[in-house]
Order: sequence, then C-alpha cells, then structure tokens
Amino acid sequence: MKDGLKFEGILDYVVYNKHGKVKQKGRAKNQIQTLLLENVIDAIDTAAFTDTALAAMAIGTGTGQAVGDDALASKASNELLSGQTQPSSVTLQNVATFTAVTGTVTEAGLFDAEACTDDMFCYNDGLSIALTSSDSLEITWTITASS
Repeated sequence: MKDGLKFEGILDYVVYNKHGKVKQKGRAKNQIQTLLLENVIDAIDTAAFTDTALAAMAIGTGTGQAVGDDALASKASNELLSGQTQPSSVTLQNVATFTAVTGTVTEAGLFDAEACTDDMFCYNDGLSIALTSSDSLEITWTITASS
C-alpha cells in the first residue's frame, strides 16, 4: 500500500477594464510553500497549531521565490480576502480583488495576515498581467488536497 498526500494550487485571474469588460484572463498552477505543509501537520496536532487562517493576497513585480520563502520578491499591493469558500471537503477557494495598481504583475502570494510580509502559503511567479490604474484584477486561488 502506498500512502501520500498531495496539495495542488491553481490561480485563476480576470482583469476588468474601467467599464467592467474582461480585458485578460488566465490560469496558472502555483508552488505550495513549506509553511502550508507545516500548518497541515500542526492542525493535526492541535496543541501545536498557532497560526491563523488564510487572510490576504499580495501581487508583485518580482520572481524567483523558493518553497521556503515567506514573502514576495517585490510586493506591489496587498488586499484582504473578499471571499473564501469550501466547495468540497478537500478544496478551499480564496478570492481577492486589486484596484488602482499599475504595471506588470509577475508574482502573487497567499498569506495569513493583511500586511503580506511573511507567512506565505502559496506562490506563483509565472504571471504577466499588465494593469492600468483603471483596471481591476480579481484572483481566485484554489487549493486542493488529494491522496
């Protein structure tokens, strides 16, 4: 018998222009950070669980963070999650919307605190999302566990 637990993260994004029309959309797999795995084990051992739940997302203009890194390479903006749902017992969806950001977004992270300066649970640096000040960017980050 082979045991195993796998986490997969998918980042879906939609950019809307000032008139609410879709300007760009896409999907990307992300990197699961060491902190997420540590918190799963800590949650099983409830005496050790001290971290808070996922609370915010950040976007930035950097790249190259490794699985042990806990912050974006170059943060441009952060937002509290505007929605969090659990569509199945092994899936968690997190949503955040960014406005008034200009430039090209190349990275995003999922965090447990609004400041988004440490405790990064998921990371993606494969983005290329050009934003103007009148655009809004909605990110839906889905984490699924499977065996």
